[in-house]
Amino acid sequence: MIDYCYRGVPSILSVVEDIKVRVDIVDLVSEYVALEKSGANFRSKCPFHNERTPSFFVFPSRQTWRCFGACATGGDIFSFLMKHQNFDFPQVLTFLSKKVGIEMPSKKNKQNNEDIFKINEESIRFYSKVLMSDRGKATRNYLLNRGISTDTMADFCLGFSLSDGMSLKTYLESLGFKEEQMILGGMVTQSNDGPLKDLFRGRVMVPIFDPDGRAVGFGGRVLDDFVKPKYMNTRRGLVFDKGKILFGFHLAKDHIKEKGAVIVEGYMDAIVAHQAGFRNVVASMGTALTVHQVSLLNGITTDVILALDPDEAGQEATLRSLESSWRILQRNTVNQMPTSTTYRRSSAPNIRVASLPYGKDPDKIILENPNAWEDILSNSVPVLDFLFTALSSKLDLSTSHGKAAVAAPLLRLVSSIPEPFEQDRQFRRVSELLEVSEDTLKASMEGYKRPAERRMNFHRKEMVIEATFDRLERDPLEEYCLVLLIQNPKLDQFASNLRSEHFERMENREAYGIWVNNSNGATLNGETNDHFAYLMTKVLPIMNMKEKEQALGDSLLRLEERRLRRIKEEEALRLDSMTYDQIIEHENEILKVNGEIKTLFRARSNS
Repeated sequence: MIDYCYRGVPSILSVVEDIKVRVDIVDLVSEYVALEKSGANFRSKCPFHNERTPSFFVFPSRQTWRCFGACATGGDIFSFLMKHQNFDFPQVLTFLSKKVGIEMPSKKNKQNNEDIFKINEESIRFYSKVLMSDRGKATRNYLLNRGISTDTMADFCLGFSLSDGMSLKTYLESLGFKEEQMILGGMVTQSNDGPLKDLFRGRVMVPIFDPDGRAVGFGGRVLDDFVKPKYMNTRRGLVFDKGKILFGFHLAKDHIKEKGAVIVEGYMDAIVAHQAGFRNVVASMGTALTVHQVSLLNGITTDVILALDPDEAGQEATLRSLESSWRILQRNTVNQMPTSTTYRRSSAPNIRVASLPYGKDPDKIILENPNAWEDILSNSVPVLDFLFTALSSKLDLSTSHGKAAVAAPLLRLVSSIPEPFEQDRQFRRVSELLEVSEDTLKASMEGYKRPAERRMNFHRKEMVIEATFDRLERDPLEEYCLVLLIQNPKLDQFASNLRSEHFERMENREAYGIWVNNSNGATLNGETNDHFAYLMTKVLPIMNMKEKEQALGDSLLRLEERRLRRIKEEEALRLDSMTYDQIIEHENEILKVNGEIKTLFRARSNS
């Protein structure tokens, strides 16, 4: 088990992956573009070319963007910045790494990482030998009493750190490691100006591995619960960051792909679970789930069960975990492989919460009765059901303060659901729970939208109001075109591309039909007769034939432009209800219309 602990060092690719996990494309693009919600996606007028109808889409589920307009291009967070800021890739990498606080790899860092991995590997060997020696007998008994077998101790490379404070340091020095390297690896510490001593003293040692099976740090637990702190981890450093690791993930990931993930809090819980055959269990190591921890799971499963401590503190940890991870899980994180982009998830995550008996941690439940653990997991409830119950039981919903306190976290979670119908369903549930109208709830929900969304919604309201006045009693452009044709039969030859779809008002469309079938108006009757008669007698400015040809050509171009823009507006409405894959299926159709618009604009500029 020890030999696989060291497998090289992180590279530029790992930095790229790290950035993709930390940077949400919607957050990034909204810093430069005012995005508007469009179903499960976001849209805007394209920042890379002028247009009236939004054709620029951002897809949270794919973490990608695409312009279906004149640009006809798309990409990810890196390509967006490269195009928008005129960056090259190294500049984008530097910009984003600084933005999210990731240190770029260097030759010096790589060497330091190699040294730390080697120190951790040798520390595992040392601690394991101590545990299996006479000096580790009491610790072995402690672990056996906790239900952890000797084989499991070996499987998880468990060990024991001696209390003298010098044993590990002396051992590492004998192997040629320098004090600077041990300090950098976090294995020794110094009090004031005293001598360097082992960081871990008199503790059960639990190695912590990254997803690739490299030993990045340790957790240490005291044998006497009265000694504080009970648990101690390697300090955050070059290779260890507790918020980026799920304990046991390197062993559990293949099982998680098959059965989904179960998240417990402590590493002892995870160790006992694996020993009992529940090999899809990982531990958050006492922290609320982070972006990185969630992304590890999001890449390989849609099924996640949270089984955290049942006491009040554990319930609070569960709520914090859900608050911090729900929206991340909803994103369907894109996993970038070295040679291609692989989208490993296509559906929303199924997050459930398992309620544990009060006073019993997972390891105790599993050791006493593995079947009871299976029952607890099978009775887990959807995350929103858990939150509805947990939050409503903690607060007084008869007061406005209580309603607001419950509405805040629930609406944040509900608003992040990508499926519109499910979002509406859960929204109604919140409304019913709080006994307030949906309008009141929608008004309060405005506070949880991005500033860019609020700006776009304001403009959208203006557009709706303006649109109500756009339906004039007459359409001057349509009538002008028809008058030219009806009153000047010699212009017929220039209108071969004119279609009924070019006319929005019904009376003009009918007049066009009559002109096509019988331009002399002999068969006119009823209201159409009146309108056609009006067009026949409408007075236009005096023009010669050349000017009339030019006027008709301009009218036809403007009518065609309006027709294509209507298609684009209808297309945008359709896109609102489409998935990413459905949009891509219609890409050729979309681009065809865009090509017609570009041809039209060229014709207008040449006219």
